[in-house]
Amino acid sequence: MIRSGVRRAFRLALRRRDRWEREVEDEIKLHLSLRAEQLVAQGATPEEAFREAARRFGPLTESRARLLEAARHRELRMHRTEYVADLRQDISFAVRTLGRQKGWTAITILTLALGIGATTAVFSVVSSLLLHPIPYPDADRVVIVEQQPNQGNNTGIRVSITPASPIVNAWRTGSHIFESLEPYRARGMLLRTTGDPAPVRVTSILPSFLTFANERPLIGRIFSAGEIENKAPVALLSEGIWRERFGADDKVLGRSITIGGQIGDSAYTIIGVLPASLQTPGVGRDRTDIWFPLDLTNRNLGLSIVGRLRPHMTISAATRELDALALRADVYPPGKAPFVTMVRRPAELIDFRDSLIMLTAAVALVLLVACANVAHLMMVRTATRRRELAVRVALGAGRTRLFRQLITESFILAFAGAGGGILLGWLGLKALVALRPASMTELTAAHLDLTTLGVTIAASVLSGILFGVIGAFESSKQSTHEALKAGSLATSHARGHDRLRSLLVVSEMALSATLIVGATLLIRTVVNLQRTDLGFEPKGLYAVNVSLPNARYRTPASRAAFFNEIAARLRATPSVRGLAFSLVPPGARSFSIGTFEIDGEAAANAAGASFTDVNDVDNDFFKTMGIRLVEGTLFTDTTEAAGQVIVNAAFARAHWLPGRALGHRVRVAYQGQGHWRTIVGVAADASTTGPGTHSTAPLLYGPKSEYSLQESIMVRTAGVKDLAGVVRALVKTIDPQLSPPHVESAEAIVARTISGPRFTMLLLTAFTFLALVLAAVGLYGVMAYSVTQQTREIGIRIALGATRRTIAKAVVLRGVLLAITGAGVGLAGAFWGSRLIAKMLYGVAPLDPISFAAGALLLILTATAACVVPTRRALAIDPIRAIRAD
Repeated sequence: MIRSGVRRAFRLALRRRDRWEREVEDEIKLHLSLRAEQLVAQGATPEEAFREAARRFGPLTESRARLLEAARHRELRMHRTEYVADLRQDISFAVRTLGRQKGWTAITILTLALGIGATTAVFSVVSSLLLHPIPYPDADRVVIVEQQPNQGNNTGIRVSITPASPIVNAWRTGSHIFESLEPYRARGMLLRTTGDPAPVRVTSILPSFLTFANERPLIGRIFSAGEIENKAPVALLSEGIWRERFGADDKVLGRSITIGGQIGDSAYTIIGVLPASLQTPGVGRDRTDIWFPLDLTNRNLGLSIVGRLRPHMTISAATRELDALALRADVYPPGKAPFVTMVRRPAELIDFRDSLIMLTAAVALVLLVACANVAHLMMVRTATRRRELAVRVALGAGRTRLFRQLITESFILAFAGAGGGILLGWLGLKALVALRPASMTELTAAHLDLTTLGVTIAASVLSGILFGVIGAFESSKQSTHEALKAGSLATSHARGHDRLRSLLVVSEMALSATLIVGATLLIRTVVNLQRTDLGFEPKGLYAVNVSLPNARYRTPASRAAFFNEIAARLRATPSVRGLAFSLVPPGARSFSIGTFEIDGEAAANAAGASFTDVNDVDNDFFKTMGIRLVEGTLFTDTTEAAGQVIVNAAFARAHWLPGRALGHRVRVAYQGQGHWRTIVGVAADASTTGPGTHSTAPLLYGPKSEYSLQESIMVRTAGVKDLAGVVRALVKTIDPQLSPPHVESAEAIVARTISGPRFTMLLLTAFTFLALVLAAVGLYGVMAYSVTQQTREIGIRIALGATRRTIAKAVVLRGVLLAITGAGVGLAGAFWGSRLIAKMLYGVAPLDPISFAAGALLLILTATAACVVPTRRALAIDPIRAIRAD
């Protein structure tokens, strides 16, 4: 009766409790029951005894809560202890199991490491250059502001205009969409110290630039408003040059340094040192050595602009606002702006952005091939462990326990592969940066960051879960009874498992086929670029550029005298076969901004603007370069009044019949103003900026003025080994204070122009080769396992009279059929994927049949090679032993 009363006190308890909760309830009940029985024995009634026992126990709800909390902690501690013990046991068993299969384990880890390593290397570049290109706060709202001609950019390259100071001031004072707009101006100068002048990169900024970048001086201070207004000669050092040239001396403040440029040498007082982390937005560019105050009152300055949008503001809205402000800046005629604003993300300024995105997709395919290969290896291993797993189940192991064991093994493999992948990725990234062409300077900023490490770890965890689930799923479909009855591996063959493994191999082949086609297209592109007729002869041709400071060469006559002197000495040099002057050397371009007009044709918008290639040359230019004159003559009158011009053949063909271009007039008009020039000659098309740049756009060769402010010297030689040394010695004898001239061969310039496509092609080819090897390994595994499975069948067929040729044909045919199926799927994928790289191709169509056929043929040959060893195994089967083994 007493115990029934105690039970009634707990009627409100939850119906469903955990085991430890029920134990607490039972313990309280027992305690109250025993105390109540003691009180009854002392003469109390059952009801009185129960009430007294409950009173002495205390508040029932609070006591229950304390006991439940203590029991919960005890249970959790026990669970943790048991879990850690089980985990240690699982890990120990997994390590022993994997150690007994060293070959299989090594292949699995290496496959994962190769896939993850390639992905890590490429994604490190993507993360550094596209996802996190600049280290500014709120980088997702940081943009670059430029200007473009309103008639578009038809030059084929990314070229823009730096806004003038009045427009920048109008933007800074009138913009409501931008949180901040920071102008800057970077240029190269010379630091005058003992010995030869040292080139330095100088950037002029406003004091607010430090706030924008969330930086502050290491020592000293930033420019004051008064110093900017009074144009005080003050400067700040970067941390790098402060440590390298000044020994990180804190007493550098107040010292004077001499810096030279086009306007001469000037002395500047050091007022501070800025940290190395402060940099301009250009990714991969040379870091700034010295910082100057920026003078926005100079209306002739073109300024680079970096800005930060306000939250939730769009680029399109910012573009419209800046265009409207530019019209009100009192720079252009009312309502007629020849330029439009371009607002871009910093990642869009990466020249090889399209190639990087393509390589990211390619390496993702490689990772998929690696994962499919590992999944196939896991399935094969699970199939070979059927009897082991069945025995463990028969001895009492639960399905959950086996599942956890298989997951543990897969996690060990995944993390080992991730560790190797990170190491290979780090080494691969170092190789990418070291082997990069000079045209890809942005690659120097690539590094292995936390984002890449996070992605690598996430990939390893996901792969561990995936492979463990595959193994567990395969083991769960097995019948323990059938597995224990199986006397050999051959009798345990399951067609469903075989089809799944074949499907994985077909997917590997398909992904590899897609990569092969892409690589073949790029290989043919590079070959076409190398075989392109440039229109001039680069062998033996050199470009010489000498920088003359305005301080000592103020007048055009003094500049002309210098260039005439060096030209005369070079012509007198043995082995020099020709010399000419040009506004720009090969590899460079000069543009005239305005509306290109042809006399007699409908006039274009007078307020319009575009880029037109121009190059001022002398009459020796075409002979020295090796450019043929198709029609007309060289310049007969180089005066500006004569207005003679020579045009490129592609432009002439696009507008006139052969021989009809001569005598026509053209001009580049800016806001309706410009001199007309008469065509006196048509020169053969010359790809001076690299193969593949032929265009119907006009290229105007004008006569070089006697007093040109900028000139390059083109030198044609025969057998000169060190022209750079000869030119430097000549310049030093003429003017010892000049900085060393820049001398580069035209062959090196042309090679540099195709170095980017060649580098991209090599990377894609390497990824394709890796994917192809992995796919071949996967096919080999399927065929070897299939031969092992069919040992008895093959033995019986041989015993019944089947020839070894028939057996070999059956084995090879199955492998080739898998490859053909994969090739079909892969070529269908390549059909769409090739369109994504259409802009990178030259001289080859995206759907080039030769590339597609070559991809399919290479895949089938690889599959045939992968079947050689399994075929030899099949042919080596002894029919008597195969039949007796069953």
